[in-house]
Amino acid sequence: MTKEDWEKVEKELSSIFGRAKLMIDGYEITICYVQETITKYCLAVYVDGKIRGEWLLEDCDIRRKFFHESRKQLFTAKEKAKVIKEVGKRAFERYMKENPDRYYITSYEPYFGSFRTLKAHLIKNNTSIELIEE
Repeated sequence: MTKEDWEKVEKELSSIFGRAKLMIDGYEITICYVQETITKYCLAVYVDGKIRGEWLLEDCDIRRKFFHESRKQLFTAKEKAKVIKEVGKRAFERYMKENPDRYYITSYEPYFGSFRTLKAHLIKNNTSIELIEE
C-alpha cells in the first residue's frame, strides 16, 4: 500500500461509523470502530467478516498476523520484591529467563487502541496489503 492509501484508510476510520476493507495475504480484513467499554471505543479487526474465539486461544497464522498481543506480569512489584529477597536477584532473573510462561501472561485480542498501532502491526506481520475500494 502507498502512503496515500494509508491516509485514505485513516481518514475513513476517523469517525466512529467509519469502516475500511483491506486484502491482506489472501484474507479480507474489515476494520471498524466498536465499543469496548461504556466510555471507550477501539478498532476491531474482522477476518473474512468474523472474529472466532479459537483464533484467540490457539496459536495460528491469523492470530499472529492480525490480533494484538499483550503481556502482563504475574507478580506485583511488592510480590516480586518479596521473592527476590527470599531467593536472591540472580536466581530470580535466571528462573524468569528459563520460564517466561510462569512470569508473564500473554493474551491476544482483535482490538487496537489506535490506528497507528494497528498499522504498525499489519506492516510488521504481513507481506501483501491492498486497499479494497468500496
